[in-house]
Amino acid sequence: MNRERTLFVIVLALFAGLATYQLSLPGLHYDEAFEAVPAMQLLLRQPVTTFRDNGILLGGRLFPLMTQDYIGAINTYAAIPFFLVLGINAISLRAMAIAIGALTLWLTYRLANALYGPAAAILAGALLAVNPTFVFWSRQGVFVTSATAAIGLGAALAWLRWWRTDARRYAILGAFLVGLGLYTKLLFLWLLVGLGLAALLVNLGQWRRIGRRLIKGPVGWSGLAFLLGSAPLIVYNVQTGGTFNSVGTNLTTSFYGTNNLAFVPNLLTRLRQFASVLAGSHFWYLGRAYANWLNLGLFLAALGITLWLATRPARPGARAALFPFAVIGGVVLASCGTVSALWITHFAILAPWPALATAAAATLVVRRARLQLTGKRASLAMILVVIAIGASWIGEVASDARYHRALAVSGGLGAHSGAVEDLAGWLASDERRGVPIAAMDWGISASVTFLTLGEVTPVEAFGYDWETGADFAARLEQFIADTDSVYLWRAPDEIIFDRADDFRRLYEAYGLEEDILEAFYERSGRPVLGATRLVPHGTAVNPPQSLD
Repeated sequence: MNRERTLFVIVLALFAGLATYQLSLPGLHYDEAFEAVPAMQLLLRQPVTTFRDNGILLGGRLFPLMTQDYIGAINTYAAIPFFLVLGINAISLRAMAIAIGALTLWLTYRLANALYGPAAAILAGALLAVNPTFVFWSRQGVFVTSATAAIGLGAALAWLRWWRTDARRYAILGAFLVGLGLYTKLLFLWLLVGLGLAALLVNLGQWRRIGRRLIKGPVGWSGLAFLLGSAPLIVYNVQTGGTFNSVGTNLTTSFYGTNNLAFVPNLLTRLRQFASVLAGSHFWYLGRAYANWLNLGLFLAALGITLWLATRPARPGARAALFPFAVIGGVVLASCGTVSALWITHFAILAPWPALATAAAATLVVRRARLQLTGKRASLAMILVVIAIGASWIGEVASDARYHRALAVSGGLGAHSGAVEDLAGWLASDERRGVPIAAMDWGISASVTFLTLGEVTPVEAFGYDWETGADFAARLEQFIADTDSVYLWRAPDEIIFDRADDFRRLYEAYGLEEDILEAFYERSGRPVLGATRLVPHGTAVNPPQSLD
């Protein structure tokens, strides 16, 4: 094993240590459970729940194609081997996500090595391995669909090799990975925009050559590979038309109210979010937010120096160092339009690119110092690079340690707390076996189903429309008619879909009122979830107001 590989193994071990420590924390998030439930059901031979009832019937079993209109079921299937080996639980699910993080780290190392050499590869890996955003998003990779980052790096590396070697297999592999990336999550389109802009920028003045090369490439086989990678997405839309419908209905204003025509405000929001990603200051739900602004400053300095060197005459190689910066810029610009909302978690697809960009800039500066400076000036330039990177790296490690300490105290906040695990245990008791259970808000049902291995499967009676209609009353009638029914709620300051008033109008018509059976708390004692039942008016022991 050569020195570079040895160093990478050390970097990988450092990442693994930071990512796996107290892996059960924070609590299982709904989005993690939502994609894991079908895997659990397949393994336990339970009826499989799929989005829009989509899927392929094989041997009498329904295999899902998508988990949402714009998110594929790749995490569902990736989790199965981990469930088989480690058991069906949250630790196994997160072990799978960390394995994808390790793959992302390795691909970052390989791409940096191919573009800028072994020193840049080790540096990029070392920076990424301790970055709080990468570490903690890797732990909950299902929550942020972190697989898109690995697939994007793989596609970039495959196409780079095709460009350099003209080996058709790499072009075909790259096309397949693009199709797979789009299937994994539709926002992979943003990365394609970034990669395209970056390739054009780095190859300014060579566009005709690029065009000829593309035309002469294995277009037919690459097209087939792309179709193969995106086949589940295509079949899903043949079955349901869901993705086209989702894009069409959210084209100007998204379901969550994002105005996709407000480009400048959206861009400002995205820039602030990206700054937070670089600083690692967005993990409030771990217990407290910490920021390493040195990392943001290092990135901006790297960008400024690279731009300066790339625009000066006789600077071969400087333009190539702009490549990862251009990818980042393209993704940020493209992300100003969304079918959902301007969520910071969308930038999981970019998680490895800032480390790659910083490593490219540092390598460029050191090479220029060696070639064009002499004596003390060259030494000073290299010392400044080492100090800047070293200070930022130490700040990253410190942030990781602070987050782990905060997490050990808080256990996770809000939808990331362990309250849902307590709720699941309470519902799985013999006392509530067979009782009808209605989830009255988002973020409850899938988590309970997964944590109880399907023994308890709450019905999402709240509905996903912002305003309730006649179908809401129809869904609740069967529960109201059964006096044993249990209703699950988020605490007042955690509400997503507020159904309290509409529900009250329904049960008051029957002379009933709500009574709190149990409340479930964060470690701090703040209530997060609650369970109620309906009792005759005037007999409630704990009315819902006591949960405030």
